[in-house]
Amino acid sequence: MPERQELLLVRHGQSTANARGVWQGQMEFPLSEEGQRQAALAGRALSGTDYDAIYSSPLARAFQTAEIIARESGFAGEVVPVRGLIERHGGVLEGHTWAAQEERDPEFARKFLSLPEEERWVFAGAETDEEVMARFEAAMDEIRARHPEGSRVVIVSHGGSMRAFLRDRFGTGVLPGTHRAANASITRIAWGRNGTGPELLELASTEHLTGQSGPDTTRVE
Repeated sequence: MPERQELLLVRHGQSTANARGVWQGQMEFPLSEEGQRQAALAGRALSGTDYDAIYSSPLARAFQTAEIIARESGFAGEVVPVRGLIERHGGVLEGHTWAAQEERDPEFARKFLSLPEEERWVFAGAETDEEVMARFEAAMDEIRARHPEGSRVVIVSHGGSMRAFLRDRFGTGVLPGTHRAANASITRIAWGRNGTGPELLELASTEHLTGQSGPDTTRVE
């Protein structure tokens, strides 16, 4: 195995809320049938990958994805839940579609869209990027510290939290605008000897889902 330490970031498969366009945040929703299929395909794509551990957000849609990946890839260990990997708390956005938000409070919707992204989160009572990063970075550091150089680890998380992390580490050109990594996409990151890096090796790949290489993203819901 190479000396660099590699993390495979997987966004959870489609949830029942994703399918309806509902902003989930930290609310609990299970995988849809499509999400279960996506998770199985991600697991099969990793079946030839020698990875050392699999960690997940404890929210059901992520943890279920991780369990399916472990099963389909033939991983014999347990999925380890890590609280810091959960999705951004969405404030008043949680539990509603955007259409419902506009209908119930059009002035809020107008003001929200007029603000820069970071100010939007404050206005909606949601976690800011700084707050998301404080716990997500700590979780990533904790996971990396458990494994030596040359290890490979799978981490299942959420579109919003992953986006904040990737843009913080690799710049705002990563997942620009309102884009997130697609459901069940795989992003590969590597750290070199003595923790140098990280290096973005692959961004939001859905080749295992579509048969086409390259990144695929989805709009924020």
